[in-house]
Amino acid sequence: MSWYEERRADRAAEAAERRKDLAAEREQRRKDQEQAAELRRREERERRTERDRRKAARRERRAALITRLLGEGDTIAALVVMACSIIPAAYFQLTALAAVPGLPVGIAAALTIMLEAGAWVATFAAERAKRLGRPVGRFRAAMWGCAALAASINYTHAPASAHNWLAYVLAAASLGGVFFWELRGAGRHGGKAGRTLAERREAAARRRHALARRFRFRDVHRRYREILTAHPFGMVAPEQAWATAWTDVKGGPLGTDATTLARRLKAVRSVEAVTADTATTPEAAAVELLLADLFGPYGGGDGPASGAPVPAPQNGPQNGGTIVQTRREDTVERLTTLERKGMRRSGRTAPKTPEKEPTKADIARVRKLAQALGGADRLSARNVREALGCAQAYAVRVRDAVRAEDA
Repeated sequence: MSWYEERRADRAAEAAERRKDLAAEREQRRKDQEQAAELRRREERERRTERDRRKAARRERRAALITRLLGEGDTIAALVVMACSIIPAAYFQLTALAAVPGLPVGIAAALTIMLEAGAWVATFAAERAKRLGRPVGRFRAAMWGCAALAASINYTHAPASAHNWLAYVLAAASLGGVFFWELRGAGRHGGKAGRTLAERREAAARRRHALARRFRFRDVHRRYREILTAHPFGMVAPEQAWATAWTDVKGGPLGTDATTLARRLKAVRSVEAVTADTATTPEAAAVELLLADLFGPYGGGDGPASGAPVPAPQNGPQNGGTIVQTRREDTVERLTTLERKGMRRSGRTAPKTPEKEPTKADIARVRKLAQALGGADRLSARNVREALGCAQAYAVRVRDAVRAEDA
């Protein structure tokens, strides 16, 4: 390679190097510009986020303030009324006291402030005592005493007016501030004024119940008071003490005495007498009640129930309808509940049912009876016969069919 060619190659290499350096500088400037733009965008996002956060905080504080003001609406209104009543009342009190000969204006102002401030000291002290659940009687007495004295001064020394109306207005202004503050407190704190209608009704019902107990069962109430007095205070619940007093005086559980027990035993004996007259055992009566509960008062038997109306025959009444039996006919001809189930007073079963296969309806009724008794193994021919009002052989076939299905 000649010198010229080497020189040309070196210049070409230098030019390529310069181009590469320029491209690298341009790439670096581009990256720097992108970094600067990204930094500006990040700062803008942070400023916007901070601005939105401050706006949200201001909205929250404003909403909380509005909520608080709305919740304290009665207090704000009471303060407005108090200011509007204190200003004229204090002014006319000061005018009346300053008009007294020999009484300096400063002393008149001090007396006016004493009356007004004394009433409000007692008012706010009563408010705090009410919140803490303490007695407020003495504070209210001082409050209304100061307010009444200020009202008397304004009433007796009010400027002349037609029918003396201004005296009444100034006296009401002296009393209005504490009155409306008390009205505001009555709606915020407990007591009769703070209870709901349901709570007041429940309290009245409890009082009536206590009075009814006291005057209806005087002997039990005396024993009840003895039990509560004998035990340490609060150690015995009132209802427990009443139940114990009832047992001590009446000799039975709560609500039961000798009269009610005798009435109950008399009713039991009447039921036993009826079952004895109809030759029915207690077990059969229990099964009869169970069957009546399962199948209804008109269930059982192949024919209509004795309590249900009987359709009129063709040669009966001209207009159709049902046959109305007399009491005598009903007494003689109506079947008893057990007779509807297949039993007669003599103990003989109902007429035999013709040989036939058990029907699906009878199987379903006996299956219900088995479920009520606790299983098909507890079925007997007797209770199946009583349930269906059928013959013994048919009852056995139905019972065996139900047992076969459950097996």
